[in-house]
Amino acid sequence: MSLLMVAWGGAALAQPTRSVSGVVVSSEGGAGVANATVQVKDAPTATGTTGADGTVTIAKAPVGALVLEVRAEGYAPVDLQIKAGRAPAVFAATIAKVLPPPPPPVRAITGLVRDGLTGKALPGATVKVQGTEISAQADADGYFALSGVAIADVVLEVSAADFGTAAVTVAAQDGTAKIALTSTAPPPPEAPTSRAVRGKLTDENGEPVIGAAISVIGSDKTALTDENGAFQLEGLPLTEVTLQSQAENYEAKNILVLPTVAEVAAILKTSVQGEQIFIEGRAPAILKSHSSSSSSVVKAQDLTRVSSQTVEGALAGKIAGSNIQSNSGAPGGGNQIRLRGISTINGQVSPLYIVDGVIISNSAIASGVNAITAAAAGGNASSQDNPTNRVADLDPNNIENIEVLKGASAAALYGSKAANGVIIITTKRGKPGKAKVSLTQRFGMSQISNTLGTRTFKDQAEVADVFGDDIAELYTGKTYDHEDEISQSKLATETVASISGGSDSSNYTASLLVRQEPGVLIGTFYDKQSARLTLGYDLGKRARVGVSTNVIHSVSDRGLTNNDNTGTSMYVALSTTPNFIRLSPTNGVFPDNPLAGSNPVQTVNRLKNEEEIWRFIGSLDGSLKLYADKEHVVTSQAVFGVDAYQQHNDIFSPPDLQYEKETPQNPLSGRSLDGTTDSVNTNFSLSASWRFNPASRKFRNVLTAGLSYDTVDRGNVIVTARNLVAGQEPVDSATTITAQEALFRTKDQGIFLQEEIALLEDKLVLLAGGVGERSSLNGDSDKLYFYPKLGATYALTSLVPDMFESLVVRGAYGQSGNRPNFGQQFTPLGLGSIGGVKTVLVGGVAGEPDIEPERQAEFELGTDLVLKDQLAVIELSVYQRNISNMLLNKTLATSTGFGQQFVNGGEFRNRGIEASIQVKPVAGAFEWVSRGTLTLNRTKVLELPDGQAFNDPRTGFGAGLGVVRVEEGKSLTQIVTDYDRDGDLDKVGDAEPDFRIGFSNNFNYKNFGLTTLLDWQKGSEIVNLTRFLYDGAFLSPDYCDPRCAGPDEMDAVGAGEKRQEAFNERGDMRPYIEDASFIKLREISLFYNFPQDLLSKIGGVSSLQLSLSGRNLLTISDYSGLDPEVSNFGNQALGRNYDVAPYPPSRSFWLSAEASF
Repeated sequence: MSLLMVAWGGAALAQPTRSVSGVVVSSEGGAGVANATVQVKDAPTATGTTGADGTVTIAKAPVGALVLEVRAEGYAPVDLQIKAGRAPAVFAATIAKVLPPPPPPVRAITGLVRDGLTGKALPGATVKVQGTEISAQADADGYFALSGVAIADVVLEVSAADFGTAAVTVAAQDGTAKIALTSTAPPPPEAPTSRAVRGKLTDENGEPVIGAAISVIGSDKTALTDENGAFQLEGLPLTEVTLQSQAENYEAKNILVLPTVAEVAAILKTSVQGEQIFIEGRAPAILKSHSSSSSSVVKAQDLTRVSSQTVEGALAGKIAGSNIQSNSGAPGGGNQIRLRGISTINGQVSPLYIVDGVIISNSAIASGVNAITAAAAGGNASSQDNPTNRVADLDPNNIENIEVLKGASAAALYGSKAANGVIIITTKRGKPGKAKVSLTQRFGMSQISNTLGTRTFKDQAEVADVFGDDIAELYTGKTYDHEDEISQSKLATETVASISGGSDSSNYTASLLVRQEPGVLIGTFYDKQSARLTLGYDLGKRARVGVSTNVIHSVSDRGLTNNDNTGTSMYVALSTTPNFIRLSPTNGVFPDNPLAGSNPVQTVNRLKNEEEIWRFIGSLDGSLKLYADKEHVVTSQAVFGVDAYQQHNDIFSPPDLQYEKETPQNPLSGRSLDGTTDSVNTNFSLSASWRFNPASRKFRNVLTAGLSYDTVDRGNVIVTARNLVAGQEPVDSATTITAQEALFRTKDQGIFLQEEIALLEDKLVLLAGGVGERSSLNGDSDKLYFYPKLGATYALTSLVPDMFESLVVRGAYGQSGNRPNFGQQFTPLGLGSIGGVKTVLVGGVAGEPDIEPERQAEFELGTDLVLKDQLAVIELSVYQRNISNMLLNKTLATSTGFGQQFVNGGEFRNRGIEASIQVKPVAGAFEWVSRGTLTLNRTKVLELPDGQAFNDPRTGFGAGLGVVRVEEGKSLTQIVTDYDRDGDLDKVGDAEPDFRIGFSNNFNYKNFGLTTLLDWQKGSEIVNLTRFLYDGAFLSPDYCDPRCAGPDEMDAVGAGEKRQEAFNERGDMRPYIEDASFIKLREISLFYNFPQDLLSKIGGVSSLQLSLSGRNLLTISDYSGLDPEVSNFGNQALGRNYDVAPYPPSRSFWLSAEASF
């Protein structure tokens, strides 16, 4: 560097300051350096800054020697010496740029960041050199690279999400680093092994489908849709699954759910007949399409569309293969259901009834009114008392559906209780969702639907010719309608209320019934109250328990009808009472009937024949899932049930009744009967089932095994009191008291096993099983009797997919039995007295210690098909049932000391066809659905011990009046008589109908609906002894020819007189054996459903229906009696078709309102 100093002028003047100016230039090119600072050293105020051209002036610089300090950013500083002087000084300074120091030596550091536990790379981890800004992030493989790191020991700070921070020292000589971090996150959840699927089902109109059953094919997972049509299934595998929906009145639908799908929706199409699910009680539930035997289901809406006193009455005309008839029109029931013909002669005739797993009693206990009618003198006393069978106690409004197992192939698991079929009743249960409240109010009335009429006499002479002069004196020309005088038509009411609901883990139902229904005869009625509560609860995911209770109370008075030998029952007395006899009271006093043993008008007003029932039906059931995986499910079920009832019969026949008045022939005036029956049925069953659905899906199977224990305890006491003091009703007010008591107990034990396997993608289903059973009713109560069953179904739909939606053929074989009646293995002893000493007497019936159950074996073939687009749903079955080892009443030689003995022997068979068809001729806004059922059965006796034919002793009236005769090679139900008195009994009729057809139609248009049900019986003959009685008293309406009133009356012979002559002269009963064919309008109902937009304005009302309905409004028949449905002998196998002065039939009308909230 060089300095140039120039002095201008002479000697400096003595001045205090001077100016110093100059320029600062760069040594690189000589350009001026702007913003350089020039300052006089030690004089902070004497300073200046260069301009853009590098020049600067310091105006007031000291005059002494100066040192200028030149400074500029990026340049090396320079100091200039300025001499002292007063004159301005000028300088020029050259400055040079400062060169940057050489960078220190650096390096790169690379490495990997990994999980210290798993060794997996940690992408995104941050690596920073402590104390610097040098950092990097790890890539997908956990790799990082840091550049510009000093060659010295450095510390790397490493961090990553869900991991702790680590500090790692890297020595100066190292260029790589391996870093492991420890996770601070909670441990990850285990990989899911199952999933949940939610869904919703709607119909074609977008409305939710409520109560649909959703099942997972190949597992036991099930769910029900709630009020919104929604459902949820838990614990489904992660693989693809198929859901199957089953909903009443909708087509079945399969829904494929892929592994990634968690929510589904499906639209169900309305079905002509939805797929039905059967619960065979002791076997797992099966689809109808897998059932190898014909079974029928009647649903709730078909039971209660028209009000019915009893469940059996509501079933008439609705079940293929059934013959359902009432015994009479008496209030409170009294019906018999016969499935596939007669199954016994002397055994039990009632089907087995099961309600929610509880075997219930259907016994019919006589009231004891035989003490008045003396019907025992002419036949079976107990069955002529017009008793009520106990199934009448059930409330049809509580029933969800009824499943009828008609054949031994379906009912074999119930062994010797199933000979007459099994009727499984499932009651209503709460469903998931909000509580649903339902209320139904019905008002109705009943009236006699048919009358007999009577002969009208034209004058006193005609009366005298028939009854004599004394009776002719009573003739005034005035007539009385006696049938009308004993009848009534009063208001009937029925109130039904229920509440139900539930959640995914529980359900509940409570219901109440109050019914009051007067009978059509004065003094008769039927009142019933029923309260029911059911609860179900899941105990976790593996167990479920349920409780069901039903308390029933009823009081009825059935009047005094049917056969009698004292002239006391209504129509027996009317059969001998001409219509000119006055029977109505005068000033409260009833006249005596001069031509009968009683005054019917007085009897209906004064006699009490009440029956009161208290009944409890309860069950406790539970299920437990013992094991489950993807292929296996093992569950156990247990059911304990109790059916207990007390029947109290109170009969009061006061002394002022005509037939009770004290006479030399009747010194004991007035009668009072007090009867009490206590019955307790208990049953317990325990079973386990194993479902195996292999992953290959080549087949599926269900294996079920279990055991059962049932008991029946019954006691009956009847106290009869005669000669009532002061006409008092209590039995202890009488002078003559007699008592009868009967006690019995039965025990049954069984073990059952069943295997069901589905092959070929469920096209082929095979079934095998059986039950081993022993009973205290058998002669050897320890012997085990085995009843097997086999069955198969095959689906042919894939062969003709263009014609059928479903085509299944099926075949089945099974056995069942019919136990002996109580006491038939023992010789009964009676009580006697000799000289006041009590003795034991041997009765006339010998016991059979080796007696066994009857054996029933049945083959069945059938097909079930659904045409394309459900144009028709058809079920057709043919069967043959052989009943062997029959219980027969054998007549013994008098030398044995006994009159008869029940033994096993003989065989008969039933062959039949049953069919049902359902079609929808019209669909759309106007919908029409028709259903039809067919029942056709023929029976034939194949073998009898020693070939000896016999007349059925239980009919009691003998061959002279027509009797059922059991004879080899002939129909078991043939009616014979010796109509030509040649000593040979000839067939004159058959009680078995030619066929029965039920035909129903449902019409719906918008909110209106009309339903009808016709019941057609073709054939069957009845022995009309009511007409016989009227003819015998010359009082049949057609007894006298119309010409009796004309001039040719002596030559006129009426139809009644001809009938009477045929019987009197030749013993010809054929005129009294009549065709019982009929067509009945069983049900008709017209209803209106209020629209939802209107209901939405009424808070809380979800549905409202008004209906006008009727039952048995019309009967078309040529039968001359009151009703072709009649049985004087009640529920028994043979001899039902006897008409002897029954309770008259009635038609009923109902106005109903049904609402739900």
